[in-house]
Amino acid sequence: MSNTFKVSLDNCHKEPIHIPGSIQPHGYLLVVDPETLKICYFSENILLLLNTQKDRLVGSHITNFFEANTSNIIEENKAQKDFHAINPLKIELKGKSPETSIKGVISRNDEYLLIELEFDIKKEHSSIDPMNYLMKQSLHLIADKKELNSSFDTAVEEVRNLTGFDRVMLYQFDHEYNGQVVAEAKKGELNSFLHQHFPESDIPKQARALYLRNPIRLLADVDAEVSPIYPQDKPVDLSTCITRSVSPIHCQYLRNMGVKASMSISIIIAGKLWGLIACHHYSSHVVPFEARQVAQYMGLMLSYIISLKTQSIEAIQEAKATAISAEIAEHMSEEVFFIDGLRKQVPALLSMLSADGVAWRLEKDIESFGDVPANDDIYHLFEWLKSNHLEDELLYHNHHLSNENAEFSKFANIASGVLAMPVSTNENLFIMWFRKEVIETKNWGGKPEKIIEFLDDGSHRLMPRSSFRLWQENVRNKCSPWKANEISCAIKFRNHLVNHVIEKSERLKKLNNLLETKVNERTVALKAEILTRQQAELDLEIALRKSEESNQELERFAFVASHDLQEPLRKIQMFGDRLQNSKEQIGERNASYISRMMDSAERMQKLIKGVLSFSRINRKGEEFRHFSASDVFHDILDDLELIIADKDAVFHIEDIGEIYGDKRQIQRLFQNLILNALKFSHPHQAPIIGIKSVERTDEHLVIAVIDNGIGFNSEFKDRIFNLFERVHSKQAYEGTGLGLAICKKIVERHHGTITAEANINEGSQFYVTLPLREIKLSQF
Repeated sequence: MSNTFKVSLDNCHKEPIHIPGSIQPHGYLLVVDPETLKICYFSENILLLLNTQKDRLVGSHITNFFEANTSNIIEENKAQKDFHAINPLKIELKGKSPETSIKGVISRNDEYLLIELEFDIKKEHSSIDPMNYLMKQSLHLIADKKELNSSFDTAVEEVRNLTGFDRVMLYQFDHEYNGQVVAEAKKGELNSFLHQHFPESDIPKQARALYLRNPIRLLADVDAEVSPIYPQDKPVDLSTCITRSVSPIHCQYLRNMGVKASMSISIIIAGKLWGLIACHHYSSHVVPFEARQVAQYMGLMLSYIISLKTQSIEAIQEAKATAISAEIAEHMSEEVFFIDGLRKQVPALLSMLSADGVAWRLEKDIESFGDVPANDDIYHLFEWLKSNHLEDELLYHNHHLSNENAEFSKFANIASGVLAMPVSTNENLFIMWFRKEVIETKNWGGKPEKIIEFLDDGSHRLMPRSSFRLWQENVRNKCSPWKANEISCAIKFRNHLVNHVIEKSERLKKLNNLLETKVNERTVALKAEILTRQQAELDLEIALRKSEESNQELERFAFVASHDLQEPLRKIQMFGDRLQNSKEQIGERNASYISRMMDSAERMQKLIKGVLSFSRINRKGEEFRHFSASDVFHDILDDLELIIADKDAVFHIEDIGEIYGDKRQIQRLFQNLILNALKFSHPHQAPIIGIKSVERTDEHLVIAVIDNGIGFNSEFKDRIFNLFERVHSKQAYEGTGLGLAICKKIVERHHGTITAEANINEGSQFYVTLPLREIKLSQF
């Protein structure tokens, strides 16, 4: 026979257990051609049952050994893929008494029909009708439980009552196919395996595959001598065969547990092996076919109940997560920039997938919230995922990240698990959820290790563990696994993100096109505007130069004119003075004319001096410096001592501190303002003049000069600073109309401002703003 695989514990995961080459001795096997119904293979123990020889049996038609009733049923159903409708089949053998009760089970592999025979054994514990027991009690008890754990407990109890096993356990697989006993019914004196864990290697991958194909498997006696398949020319697939022999490693495993017989019933949910109903007996134990069949129905019912309740729980969880996802998507849609809505919904985003942290890169930079690794670690993680897992996948999830890459163990306490999705691989956009480490204490049914056994010839082999005493382990660097409904919700949410990213990309593309058009249009307009401005600046420069030249000419003219006018004016005054002092009789009328001429000459002299002074402000200034305001006001009051005394004027001058500028011109500025306040006072009321700082910064100073004089009409508050401008008659108040114009020119030379506020008979307020540091022309 070609099946020469030598099994040991270090290669048991590769053992072809579906082609063991033998069956258990309590059953019999015929392997027949489905077309001709001729026997191709058989178990050697059937020779005694059929009272025949090997050579006679091979190639014989089943009608040579089965009565017509049996042969006809097989003939009629040989083309079927599923023989559920006729199993178990009552087998009538030729040469055997009709009272001999033999049951047959027909199944199929890829090449042959498999006909298994067993004597219909009636045992004391099975005196009840199994099917009636199933319909009237067991299914009702299992299905009537509201909680899954109660259904689990009832199921194992009912299977034990039905089959008579010493111990019946419900064994549930986790996502890595490690198992846990979640329910147990046993004899009172036996130790308990409830809530204990068993490693994946106890039920290897190929064994789990067989449990999917054949939902029930019985091992009646671990020490029984198996019956070989004949002939031994090639392996026969016995995956669907209930009585196939069991791996010697598994038999040794059961012996180490003290188990003599076992039976397993598959619990299959959505096409996956959810767990097993595992039955143990501590002596050999053959379960009658009807009892096995009813136990299998119980397993189907339990699978259905688990599926319904699990789907219900998952549907509720998925509906909740979907509602949260929809709410987040709605908030994103309400914002101009969808990512603003996402930031506001971080708590909901974490709740949606029961995560402890979330991070994304949907723009230039990584943003993270909650318990997450550092941004550099997140970037490194994404690059690793992109290279190893996300090339063709929409999503990656792992609950034991450091097991994939030891580098990630440094942040396992806050990110043992990750669920990551690329949003745009071209732009390296992504979103990730993280879960913290959950330290779990597992109770193992014995330490999950292999034992080395040394043989007599000096060699050694690995053996199953011999101790099943409770062994505890603290499992670290893991989090709770990501559930299927969470993964489904994440994929749906990714679609929302992708749509927003695409929409943003399209919007940006349109905006870029529009911006490019506007930039081109603006560039053309700017070029024209620059040319226009350059021409205007050139024209302005020419005009300023001409204006400067004109101003200089005017200043020179004013200076020369004022100087030249002084000489004839002095002669007029000199001759007028002689006439007034002449001893000759000139008459009263002529004396009046001479007096008026002298007054006009004096006014003209003052006017000429004022114009000359005005023209010299920009040409005869001193260097700007810091000086004390108190010194300036002290000098002014000394100069005006007589007029102040004559007017009985009262001054209130605050400490203003330092002023920056041309000291002589600043003194003249405030002297003119004080003279104005003294001149335009009420005739019968003493002038009260206040000088104070109303604002001071590092850059400038504002000084107010306030009086209680006659004031003026507020509509003239700007005109009063013009040359020769007067708001009062020269008969009532003498003057040239140059004082405030000179004040304004001094202030402008200092790059400051001067303003006035007043009402008739309510006094005047003048506000002078002066810089406190050097001002460059480029600042204006």
